[in-house]
Amino acid sequence: MLNKTSLLIFIAFILLLNVLIYLIAYYSIYPTDLIFAECARNSGRTSALINLILLFMIGYYGLKSIYKSEVKKNIFHILITSFAVNHIIHLFFVSQFFKDQVMELSVLENLHGFITFIFLIGLPILLLAYDKLNKLIYSLIILNLINVTYFISITFYSRVKPADDAYLHQVGILIMIIAVLYMLFRVFKENRSVNNS
Repeated sequence: MLNKTSLLIFIAFILLLNVLIYLIAYYSIYPTDLIFAECARNSGRTSALINLILLFMIGYYGLKSIYKSEVKKNIFHILITSFAVNHIIHLFFVSQFFKDQVMELSVLENLHGFITFIFLIGLPILLLAYDKLNKLIYSLIILNLINVTYFISITFYSRVKPADDAYLHQVGILIMIIAVLYMLFRVFKENRSVNNS
């Protein structure tokens, strides 16, 4: 069963981190209509880091092994939930930036992002409702992580411009690709060993 105290501590940490992100941007960014752009950028980087930890965790242990250990499963669920909470705040920052720039945040124009957002919010609830790992939950977790990584990667790639190579973002994309391949290698190995036994 999920350790609720640890979960609340992690959620509080995510909230405090985003308050800090906002305060740093508020006191250091000018013009002020770019404050939420900086907040969205840094909260997005926080999400990317949590996502990387999840990918490497599955790559190292394997999802089935994670679910066999109550401690690892708790950590995994806490990270999935922390990612969702952070991304709700990230969406708030993005919406405020759009508002400041007098732009409309259209669901139809960002349908992939909207579906991804709904799914990553629903995943922690699903994992809480179904504490055991079955084929469907296993597949949903893996597909969600691949999709989220793809989404973060294209966001990073959009920062690369002819005038600005944005090497940090290029390195980030490379690390994410390696992490996904590492996770998929573990998924393949884990499922092959089950099929062979």
